[in-house]
Amino acid sequence: MMTPNMKTNRLPGSPAFTGANIRLREYIVSRHGSVNAFCRAVGIRYPAQMTPYLNGTSIPGRKMLKRLEEDGADIDWILHGKSRESTSDFARKLSISHYRTELENLLRKARDITDRLNEGVQVEIDAYAILDHELKIERFGHSIEKLLGYPGNRLAGRNFLDLLHNTDREKTEKEIRRNPQAGDVFCFNNRMLRADGKYARIEWSLFAGEVPMSQNIEFAVICRKRNSEEKLT
Repeated sequence: MMTPNMKTNRLPGSPAFTGANIRLREYIVSRHGSVNAFCRAVGIRYPAQMTPYLNGTSIPGRKMLKRLEEDGADIDWILHGKSRESTSDFARKLSISHYRTELENLLRKARDITDRLNEGVQVEIDAYAILDHELKIERFGHSIEKLLGYPGNRLAGRNFLDLLHNTDREKTEKEIRRNPQAGDVFCFNNRMLRADGKYARIEWSLFAGEVPMSQNIEFAVICRKRNSEEKLT
């Protein structure tokens, strides 16, 4: 909901602002990493206020432009696309860097939580990846492919739950799908399908996080292999 003192210029269905809203997204991601972080930095109480600017139905009004300018944004570039060559490539690189930082933070958090649960027992992490809101393997999936013996990129885009044994999947999926929120932690011990058709016993944890510039949830998953294996049934 827009607050009374936040005015916008409405452009219903207009394609004219499409490029500007993309550049606004690039600026926010490159400088702050997420819409929420940007709002905190510039004093916007409700991140939802950014929605019309980011989906291209409104252009920023005077107060929003002032906030952006004070934050260091190039207003002329955001509105008209002037200057700043190769900005898209630069923003993408910064976005990737942001995700790597987030993943490192999640892995650090995973170790902290595991240590507390196991009273300081050292836990090695064998694999990790980022899953999208549908639990499909989206980024950094190579270590999971290596853990389970799959060729490179074979698991890219595959739903992580498809790797679970049929008798394990229903209960596991039901727990994860129970309205996950950013910061939620899930821990499981399941059989996962290897490339050779056998099942490996895997301990794994799932950490829910907020997708930048979206209301969706994404997940970081970390895995540890157990010694026991079972034949495909």
